[in-house]
Amino acid sequence: MRRSIAGFVTGILVIMTTSGLPAAAQGLAETLSETVTSLGETFPAGEAKGFAEVLDNAPDGVSGDTLGHLLYARRQFDKAAWFFGADAARDPTDPASLNNFAALLVELHLHDPEAYPADWVEAARMAAQEASALRPQEAAYRNTLGLAALALGDTTAATKDLLLATAFAPGEPLYLTNLARALDAAGIPGAAAAALAKAHALEPNGLPVLTAVAQLPDIGAPYRDELAKSCNVNFRCQEICPKSIIGGLMSVTCEMENASAQMACEAGEPYPTSYDCAEDFPDYGIMIPGLNAGFSIGVPGFSAHVKVNGDGSVDVRVEAGPSLGPVTPYLTGDGHFSPTHGASFDNFGGGVRLGLTPGGSAAGGLASGLGHPPAHIEMEQKGDGPATIGLETYNAGLLSF
Repeated sequence: MRRSIAGFVTGILVIMTTSGLPAAAQGLAETLSETVTSLGETFPAGEAKGFAEVLDNAPDGVSGDTLGHLLYARRQFDKAAWFFGADAARDPTDPASLNNFAALLVELHLHDPEAYPADWVEAARMAAQEASALRPQEAAYRNTLGLAALALGDTTAATKDLLLATAFAPGEPLYLTNLARALDAAGIPGAAAAALAKAHALEPNGLPVLTAVAQLPDIGAPYRDELAKSCNVNFRCQEICPKSIIGGLMSVTCEMENASAQMACEAGEPYPTSYDCAEDFPDYGIMIPGLNAGFSIGVPGFSAHVKVNGDGSVDVRVEAGPSLGPVTPYLTGDGHFSPTHGASFDNFGGGVRLGLTPGGSAAGGLASGLGHPPAHIEMEQKGDGPATIGLETYNAGLLSF
């Protein structure tokens, strides 16, 4: 292979700094030096030579690892890999430089296999093996070693090393998603789905999980099966919501959000993992049995009437239907919430209102527009019960049969 000036300078530096190393370390240093030289030849002319001169004249405390981190933060990944590799070649007993070089070179290869060939990944694998040998229980180093093996198609070794990474750091979703990739490549979709479901439970909205789900579409069905078994979203609404009238209302919303999050979890979608049940209004102290409060809201075609009872239970009646002048058809339903029995819904039904007063007044026109004429005849049926006909004024019954 033709060696550039940059490669010659790098080689001289490596010989100078590894002459006292054991034979095995010298062999690794030479392999790393050759890979760094090849990587430097992809840079603009003279750039690698300048990098080597910077390393040779760097002040105390500044190493290739230092410069590699600076370039990595600026997303110059190939230059960062060069400095990590040069640092590792100078001192192949430094596990951090070895791992950083290996991790970046694998990522560069996966991004552009033509520009970063597989024999460079072999060098990365050697560096990751040495880093893991120096720190055998370091999860990050095992993760890098597994990814290098996976990039080379060695799914058996990849699975073994990534299993060790997840064992050393069971709370890290990134390692679990990488294990899922290895298991999927090895043709074990059920185990891959289980690993991905564990990662989802740890960080459902995290980038590693979202990326892995998109990259592994073949495990969709077993993945959802695993999620259905493992998803257990619990906002603890009855514990976190204040024991007051307002808190009782907010707990209803909390329970609905909890149910929505559970469904999203089982579908493998991002979902909230907690709920803020802080009160927006002052707490008026303890609840008094028999003291009720409530409110109504109404827009054209829809109204809701909420009553909060003194024991913390909530009753809701909802009505919806088009406003068609004096004749207003509508559908209705009742909802109930109890701190001890949860939410329930009943009394579904509907009816028709016939307005009896002209809409001359502002109040009468507004009430009629909301579907509640000031005075009207109403025919209504709920559930399997009998139909009723009544005379009402402002939604208060006067006569019914």
